[in-house]
Amino acid sequence: MQILKIDKKNNEISFILHTIEDLWAIKSIISPGDIISGASYRRQRQEELGTSERKPVFVSILIEKFDYSSELNSLRFTGVIVFSKPPELAPLRDHHTLEIVFSEKYNLKKNNLFQYQIDILKKISSMSNKLSAIVIDDEKAEIFELTDIGIGPSVGIPSGKSGKRYESNYSYDSFFEKIYELIKGKREPIIIAGPGQPKTKLKEFLLIKDNTFKISLVNIQNISKSSIKELFTKKEISKVFENSLIYKENKYLEEFLKNLGKDTGKSIYGLKEVSEKINTGAIEFILITEDIWKNNIDKIQELILNAEKYNSKVHVVDSTHLVTETIDSFGGIIALLRYKV
Repeated sequence: MQILKIDKKNNEISFILHTIEDLWAIKSIISPGDIISGASYRRQRQEELGTSERKPVFVSILIEKFDYSSELNSLRFTGVIVFSKPPELAPLRDHHTLEIVFSEKYNLKKNNLFQYQIDILKKISSMSNKLSAIVIDDEKAEIFELTDIGIGPSVGIPSGKSGKRYESNYSYDSFFEKIYELIKGKREPIIIAGPGQPKTKLKEFLLIKDNTFKISLVNIQNISKSSIKELFTKKEISKVFENSLIYKENKYLEEFLKNLGKDTGKSIYGLKEVSEKINTGAIEFILITEDIWKNNIDKIQELILNAEKYNSKVHVVDSTHLVTETIDSFGGIIALLRYKV
C-alpha cells in the first residue's frame, strides 16, 4: 500500500492499493457513513442505437455497505453519490457501486479516524513477512499463506489413504505430487507442520523436486483448525511474526486468559463492563471482534474515542482470524487492566 496522506485532524486518508492485503486493510477501517472518492464508470444509454456504454466518471459516495472477497481480490463500496464529475453521468443522490482498482488513487473521508486504524494502514504499508504453510497428516493436507495480517484461504488435498488394507502398499507420491503442483515456484519460506512422519517424507519429496525450497518442519498435535493456532506458539513462526497483527492478537488473548484463570481481577469482558471501566484510565488493551463492532458501531466508536484519551490500546479483530471465536464467547469484547480496579 502506498499511503499518500493521513490527515487525522480532518479524518482523511489518500492511498493507492497494490495487493489483497491492502484491500483487507481498507476493509478493516471502513464504517457506514464514510465517504470514498475515486475514478469509476457509469453506463450511459444510447437511445438511438438501443445500446449502452461504460464511460469514466469521478465520484464520491456516502458508503452504505461494502463487499470484500479475498478469493476474488475485490473490494466494492455501494452508496449514494454526493459528488461527481461530470455530473450529468452520475447525478447526485443516485446510488452507485465503486470498485477498488489496484494502482489507482482513492481518498477516504471518515467520520472518525482512530489511531488503531492508522496503525493498521502503516503496518500493511510496511508489511514484508510471508510464509507458505502446509499442515499434513496421513489423511490430508491443507495449504495456506501466513502473513502479518493473518491466515489466508486454504486449499485442502485428500491423501487417498484410508483403511488398514491400504497400509502395506500405499504410496505417498501421488499425494505429494498434488501438493508440489500447488507450491512450485514459491520463493518464500515454507513451513511443513503436523504429527508423525508425513511431514518429513513430504520435505524429502519436495527437495528432490526443487532443492531451492526453504523448508522448516514443525511438530503440532493434529491439523484441525483449532490446532493451527499452535503454529504461532512455535519459535520458527513467532520469530518471523512477532510484530504482526495476528501475533499480537494471540498474545493479548493469552494475557487475558492467564489473568482470568488466576483471578487477578485484571481481566474484564463484555461491552457494558468495558465501557464502565474505560474512563478510569486503567485499561491497557481492548480486543473487539468485527461483528460486535458492526452491530454496535455508535457505542464502540464512543468507547474507542475514550480509550485513546487514556492511551489504551484498541484493536478490532477481523472475523476470519482464529481468536475471534474465543473472544465472541466473552461477548465479543475483552480487555486487560493495568491494575485491579
